[in-house]
Amino acid sequence: MSILAAIDVGSNTIRLLIGEVKENNIKDIIYERRITRLAEGIGISGKLRSENMENSLLVMREFYSIIKEKGVVTTRAIATSALRDAKNADIFKEKVLSDTGIQIEVISGKKEAELTLKGILFSFSNLSILSMVSHLSLIFDIGGGSTEWIVCKDMHPLGMGSIPVGVIKLCERFIKSDPVLQHEISEMEKEILSHLKKVEEKIRDYMVSDTTFIGTAGTFTTIASIDLRLEKYDKKKVHLHRIPLSRLYDMKRILFFLTLEERKKVVGLEAGREDLIIPGLQFTINIMDFFGFNELIVSEYGLLEGVLLEISQEGIGK
Repeated sequence: MSILAAIDVGSNTIRLLIGEVKENNIKDIIYERRITRLAEGIGISGKLRSENMENSLLVMREFYSIIKEKGVVTTRAIATSALRDAKNADIFKEKVLSDTGIQIEVISGKKEAELTLKGILFSFSNLSILSMVSHLSLIFDIGGGSTEWIVCKDMHPLGMGSIPVGVIKLCERFIKSDPVLQHEISEMEKEILSHLKKVEEKIRDYMVSDTTFIGTAGTFTTIASIDLRLEKYDKKKVHLHRIPLSRLYDMKRILFFLTLEERKKVVGLEAGREDLIIPGLQFTINIMDFFGFNELIVSEYGLLEGVLLEISQEGIGK
């Protein structure tokens, strides 16, 4: 088995997954993540900030060292909303290439959704897990700068897309007070709902009353970690964790009245997400209320696993 590496240069977090893929199965060797806020300020200036680029470049150098140490055969680095949106994205890409030899591939929102689905399908590949999912499922990945959605029938895609809103953009645009004020939440909700209505127009013919709601990536895994009160993040405990809508409202009633400093003490809330949990939790609640979901199922698998599987499949085809 060849050792492969996938890097996700996200708007908020840069993640690395190194693994071996055999017969459509992934054996994780190492998983690392660093919050760098690469997309911070893009909504205001349209550009990546120098400090955020430098912090992200340091992480890419660190990840490159790990990749060399582990004897990785093939590396694929993909970037999402931050580098799709930034006017100076090429400057960052060129610095990474010069320092590490890693070529960052900026993918579309649709491609991001496709790879996310590939990773989720991998994690739902046995019958006992599939029994948790109804005939239809709606998958969301709330990122820092964009949000991807996929509607599936028996875990086969019927439609997918991307909307240009994420937790960093929402936080920068609407959250000005500490603790957050109700009118800020109300204005943010209007923005979120305007995007959800556009999604609903595209999927209304598919939706049924028992559709399953699946959430993947940082916003949802953070919510699961808080719900589980994890002192140390545990991928196995988070994956397939189920959270009723009522508990999300309980979480909101606590978190939204805390200051930023007080939220830093919340068990399960990863350092660096103290401000982003506000738009992330509100977005999640709005999705569930809007589409009539009573429960969220969290997937720890998604984009990175999808990239590894695609690398492996492309290798097989050569």
